[in-house]
Amino acid sequence: MKFFTLTLTTCLFFSVYSIAQQILSDTIKAKIEISEMDSLLSTVEEIPEDSLKSPDEILYQNIWSSTQIKYPANTLPNKNDTITITLLGNCDRNYVHPVKGFVISKYGPRHGRMHTGTDIKLNSGDTVRCAFDGRVRIAKRFSGYGNLVLVRHSNGLETIYGHLKAINVKVNDTIKAGDLIGLGGRTGRATCNHLHFETRLFGQPFDSNKYIDFETYNLRTDQIYYANKRVETDRSNFIKKPLPSDGAELAAGGTTKHVIRKGDNLSTIARRYHTSVRKICTSNSITAQTTLKIGRVLRIN
Repeated sequence: MKFFTLTLTTCLFFSVYSIAQQILSDTIKAKIEISEMDSLLSTVEEIPEDSLKSPDEILYQNIWSSTQIKYPANTLPNKNDTITITLLGNCDRNYVHPVKGFVISKYGPRHGRMHTGTDIKLNSGDTVRCAFDGRVRIAKRFSGYGNLVLVRHSNGLETIYGHLKAINVKVNDTIKAGDLIGLGGRTGRATCNHLHFETRLFGQPFDSNKYIDFETYNLRTDQIYYANKRVETDRSNFIKKPLPSDGAELAAGGTTKHVIRKGDNLSTIARRYHTSVRKICTSNSITAQTTLKIGRVLRIN
């Protein structure tokens, strides 16, 4: 009887010991797995948030409007900051020219007002394609633009396609370079069938010809630079002395001169200096049809 009791007690002891060892082993294993998981989560949390964002998300943060082209002034970058825009990322398709036609009106002053885009001739119903990968921000009739599509691209630029006969995309559509935007036409303030094409950065237009060759339909450069409301293809251009912003007269040897600025034309310049268009043309060896480039200096008398 004593022997049986001793045997039973011994068996119970080893059973309890085995169970305890198994529980301890499982506990240690669980702790290791939890510790490894905590370490993994910690590693994920340490990844900079911006590294997971595309350039346009970093530049514009959460600003997204399906009704307004421009952005509030307080969203512009600091004037001392220089921003580099890489036009094609690793995952982007190549640039696709919106429509292969000839330019009928360039960016710049026109008829006393600023023409903020490049007009490309087309036939009614011609296919208009998206220039870069992106997402549709505006797709509707918009004042003088007529039927308009605005696409925010993953590289940070925004392009506008105006005077369309038909719009074939919707707001928030994700599209690729070369995808159909709409059909060309002459809706809005347009005298003929053409595409009004614009490029904007932070809602501000700049000359698309700076980075697009409208004769070969290719990009001129891989990168552009933005600083203090200016866009350049050469970063060193920012260190050059800026042109007078107010078109102020420059006195030189008793001769009055005028620096061409946005919106200037010969008639307004002539009225400002109480002279005539003919006299200005004679003094500068130009005609009344000469295109006035911003920054050019005209002799007044």
